Order: sequence, then C-alpha cells, then structure tokens
Amino acid sequence: MTYTTYSHQQLQHKSIARLKQIYCEVGCTVEVLDKRCKDAWMSAIADYQAIRVETAVNPTPDEQALAQAELDQYIADQAETIAPQLTTVEINCYHYEVYALKQLVAYIAYDYDEFVTQPWVVMVNGEEIFRDTTIARCQRFIEWQHKDGKLNPQTETEVPEAPTILEISFYDQEAFVGDELVASISYDHGNYQNLYWRVMINGIEIFRDISPARCHSYIKQQYQQGKLPLQEQLEPEEPWATGNEIMAEIFSACENYGFEMLDDGIYQSDVKLGEVGCTDGRWWVVRAAQDNQRIPCNSAADAVQLLSESAADEYLGYRLLEHLSPKEWRSLLSGAAQGQKLLTV
Repeated sequence: MTYTTYSHQQLQHKSIARLKQIYCEVGCTVEVLDKRCKDAWMSAIADYQAIRVETAVNPTPDEQALAQAELDQYIADQAETIAPQLTTVEINCYHYEVYALKQLVAYIAYDYDEFVTQPWVVMVNGEEIFRDTTIARCQRFIEWQHKDGKLNPQTETEVPEAPTILEISFYDQEAFVGDELVASISYDHGNYQNLYWRVMINGIEIFRDISPARCHSYIKQQYQQGKLPLQEQLEPEEPWATGNEIMAEIFSACENYGFEMLDDGIYQSDVKLGEVGCTDGRWWVVRAAQDNQRIPCNSAADAVQLLSESAADEYLGYRLLEHLSPKEWRSLLSGAAQGQKLLTV
C-alpha cells in the first residue's frame, strides 16, 4: 500500500481538521504533543514520513540475503575443517608443539650448536624440515605448509588423543594413554655423543634425540599416526593382603597356642615371645631373644609355631637336665636342631 507524501508547504496550507484527517490516512504513529496546535500536527506527520522513507531505504534482509549468509558460514566451516586454526603449546622455553585441534602437526625445537646462525628448527616425526632465526618465522612456515596440505596431512580417520608424559625421575619418563603404557624415555649414561635420550618399547630402542622433549613429541606424532610399535603391558599383580587380614591370620594362629597378641608383639603369661608380620606379601618372625633378626616364614601359622618352640626351649632351659622327661628331651633336641638349621641358612 502506498501513501501520498506531503511537503511542508502543502501541510502548512491545510486546516487542523484536514491535518487530523491526513494523520489518520497515512497511519501516523508519532504522538502529537499539543492537539490544539497546527504546528504539532504538521511535525507529527512530517516525522512519520521521514521514518517511513528511512525504512524503505534500509529494508530487512530478504530470504536471498539469509541464504547467502548461510552459504558463507558453511564455506567458512568447511575451510576450518580442512585446515583448522593452529594452536602453539609451550613445553619449555626451547620447545614448542603446534596443534590443529588435537593433532600434533609439528614441533619447534632449539638447536644448541653454537656455530649455527638459524637455531630454531621445525621437526616432524623426528626429522628436520625447516629452520630459521626466530620462532615466529617457524610458526609462519608451519601455517603456510599446513594450509597447503603439505605438512603432516591429516588422515580421514579420527585422530586419537596424544599420549600424556609422566615423569618417573629426571632420567626416566613414561608415555601413557589412559592407564596404558605406550613407550618409555630414558637417559643413556654410556653415550658420549649428543644423542643422550632414547625412546624404548619392550626394552628395544626405536629412536634417539638430544632432549627428552623431542622424544616426547616424536612419541605423540608416531602414536597419532598409528606408527608406534605396540608396547606389551605388564601382567596385573595379585593384591597383597590388607592390614586387617594380616592381623586376623596372626590372631587365629596365636589362639591355637594360647598366646596373647598385643600392639607391640605376642605374649605368653606376660612374657614377650616376639613379633610376627607380613611385608610385601612375605611373612617373617622376630624372636624376643634374637635382637630384631627377622626370620622368613611361609605363613602366619609357621611364624607363631617358631615362637612357640622358642618359648618351650626357654622353659626347658631353666630346668635341670636330670629332671627332664623323655618328651621334654626330644623337644629340647628338636629346638636345638631347628636353631642349627636357621644358623646354617
């Protein structure tokens, strides 16, 4: 629907009644400040016509414009998928890793040789592909090569997460994916060249370099590309008995001999016979008269039995030999033979 546009001169020649009629005809929505004043009606109509002209000049986006915007966004998303934005992660002040999403594209390392003029090196899978005088120039090289698809191109399969490095000591590190060990990094003390650090899998060396950080990046790239040999996992160890289980076994063995188990050892009639324990799955016994000498045993029952024999020997030692019965003689000789056996071992 179109409306007649009135100039200021045309409106000025109209009466207030006619201005009110024009106000309704054009669908004016501007408020009239003083309805008794002719100039107020003229200003309201003029302001509304100006707003209507501006709206016509700047219309809302049509369907074609919206479709074009969606197409532009789709193209941008596809470009990001093909060559995603790179992120640089500082490992230390001499080593940087460059990622495209979660893929390690390349890493920048420092060459410590004092005679080189371009110490910063771009490396992929342990090999040097470019070097320059600054980190920024190396980063630009990686960006250009990555956009052209020439630098460590991404495979169609999904890229796995890079392994996590766990430091065991200064000279030993391990690379894990979750709870699974994928490789080990160790220092070669017998190497007198500059390639001190080595990557080990199943006890076999597969790579060497001058720093642990370079070995770490090598492992990450090889793992993400599926080129890393498979590391054999250690068999899970059987869990050792808990402290409560150990105490229960010792208590049960003491009951068979009428011994009392206290916090500081095993007693009989307020006399300490010794101690029984289990360390790293190995049972041991310490007799009270043997100055903390640990005697290995097969079980808690064997350990308490040794203490019972020791108690019997001590009891018989206080009696005169002519007062011993044949049974006591055999017990005394058995204890002596056992002690001789322990000394021999």
